[in-house]
This record gives sequence, structure tokens and C-alpha cells, in this order.
Amino acid sequence: MFLSSNLAVRKIFVDGFYRTHAGMLVFVFVMVISYCLFINTLGTVMLDQIDFWQFFFTISLVSNPLIMAFYIIASSIYAYKSLKYVFSQLALPQQEFLYYSFTSCSKKHQFIAWCVVQASIFIPILCYTLYAIVIGLVFGYYLISIGILVFQLLLVLGAAYVCLKESNRLLEANKPNWLIRISRKWNKPVFLLYTFQVFNRSKLAYVLTKILSWILISSVFILFSDLEDNFKLLMLITSCIVIAHGVLIYQEKIFNCRYLSFLPNFPFSRVKVFLGFCLNYLVLLLPEICWMFTRFGSLTSLKLILFAFSAILLFRSLLLADRIRVKRFLTGIFCLFMLFYVFIIFGLGLVLIPLNIIAAWVIFRKNYLNDNCLGI
Repeated sequence: MFLSSNLAVRKIFVDGFYRTHAGMLVFVFVMVISYCLFINTLGTVMLDQIDFWQFFFTISLVSNPLIMAFYIIASSIYAYKSLKYVFSQLALPQQEFLYYSFTSCSKKHQFIAWCVVQASIFIPILCYTLYAIVIGLVFGYYLISIGILVFQLLLVLGAAYVCLKESNRLLEANKPNWLIRISRKWNKPVFLLYTFQVFNRSKLAYVLTKILSWILISSVFILFSDLEDNFKLLMLITSCIVIAHGVLIYQEKIFNCRYLSFLPNFPFSRVKVFLGFCLNYLVLLLPEICWMFTRFGSLTSLKLILFAFSAILLFRSLLLADRIRVKRFLTGIFCLFMLFYVFIIFGLGLVLIPLNIIAAWVIFRKNYLNDNCLGI
């Protein structure tokens, strides 16, 4: 019984993990092997030093604590991806038999099976770790070499323990998260439903969007450090903020097509529908809005916010046009960003506010009742 369950678990999770992540693993493997074995050095290097420089990255791994820290972080991310895959498979209906077959074995046997599964998933990491340890021992770096190996083994054991706890946990069907529990009795305006969706199901996309927004803001300030109070620069930064939220804008259209397709049947005027969804972005852009008001004057911040919302309205309206897909949408907002840049450079940034709103309204009015739901 234990052997058959063990084989089934390995086939489901190990084989499935490698099939799903084959592209990533092949890319990383080829990149590391190419760097370690075929890298060419710059300048003249003595023959007895070529091997050292070809293995420079591996030697740095076992001799430089900073490189070792990056490797440990990369290993932890790999462990997270393996756990995420295991959890996603355990949640599938076709894997429910594991909860009454595999879990009938003792906890000791289950833990051993999960250790085998995690060790099998970690084979690429463990192989390179053993390779690095051999190089480290040859060059006399004993402490870090042993430390990396111990950490990898603890990572495998820890991942196996987490899988053991998850596989023996009772299934909780449709348990609402904290946001749903808190807001259960709130009156939710129809134009704010997408905001609840973001904080309920798309938290990762929201966080990544905010990180990208922060990176773009910082990059522009670094490039133009001598023009921090220039209004043209602030308009350019606002354009970058809106571009960073392009994914959320696209996902809102998918959400509206999937869950709010009945909206045209409600007694809402087109103007209300056109402007109503700005409530979503008033909440989603709240960190950037607070940053503007605390760093710049009220009048300047108001102008920047009006420009941001006019651009968002234009981007949203583009999604209504003739089944536009994500590739065409990204191409469109990139072209508009370049157009914004030209207007801003020539001091016509404020002119974009009415132009964006008018263009957005024309596109919206023409395509609002079209059955364009992105092909879903």
C-alpha cells in the first residue's frame, strides 16, 4: 500500500512539476553551464588561470557570503514554487483520492514519501550545490560549502513537512478570506466591485504593479535629478504610473465582461457608466495620490490626478474597440505614451486632459453596447 501510494505521489507531483517548469529549468541549466564552462575572459590570461576564471561564479558561491546569500534566496524561491505547485495539485478534484489513500499510511511513512518527492524536485538545485561544494573543498572553502549543503537539506525537510501538514489538513471548501468576512455586511457599489476583486483574488498583481510604479518613479527621478520640481517631469512620472497600471486596467475589462455583462440592462446613463468605474482607480491609486499631495502642492497634485484619470479613461475605452487583445492593447498604450511624451516635452501636457476625455468618450459611446468581451 505504501509503495503504490509513494509511486502515485511521485508521478503526480514530481513528473508534473518538471513538465510544468521544463522551460524555466532548461533555460537556467543552459545559462549556468554556458557561463561556468564556456565563458571567455577579457584580456590575456595565463593557461594555469583559465580553469579558475571559468569556474569563477561557482568559486564565488562558496567563498563570497553575498553570492551565497543570493543563491540561498534563489533556492528558497525554488522551494516556494515547488510548494505552490504541490498545493495547487492537492486542491484539484482529481487528486482527492490522496486524502483517503495516501493519508491512511502512518505520518512517518508519509513524511518519508514527501522527502523523496521534494528531493526529486530539488535534483537540479542539489546537483549544482554538490558541484559547488566539490569546487569549494578543492579550493579550501570548507565552512560555506558545508553550510550551503545543510541549508539545502533543511529546505527539503522543511518543504516535506509543510506538504505533510497540508495533505493531512481537512479541506475547507469556499472559506471566505478576511476581506470578504470584514466587508460582508457593507453596501458595495457596482462600480467598486472590481476593487474588491483585486484585494480578494489579485493581490499579487496589485503588489507587483505598485513595485513597478515605484521603480518607474525612482528611475525617472534618478535620470532627471536636477529637474525634480519641473512640471513636465511630474507629468511624465504620472504617465509612467498609469502605464504601470495597464495590467489592472486590462483585468478590469475581463472582470466586467465575465461578471458585469448585465450592466447595460441597468438604468444607468452612459455618462455614469463612463465615469463610475473611476471609483476603482481612486482606491487603487490611493498610495500614489497620497504621495503626490504630500510631496507637491495641492493645485499641482490635482492637475496630475486629472491627467492620470483622463489617461485611464482613454485606456479603458480602447478595450471596448473591436475585440482588442492584450498584445494590441499594450501596443496601443505604448504608442499613446510616446504621444503623451511629445505633448509634455512641448509644454502641452495639460491639453492632454480634455483631449483624452473627449477621445475616451467618443470611443466609449461608439462601442459601449458592442459584444466585445476579449474573446472570453
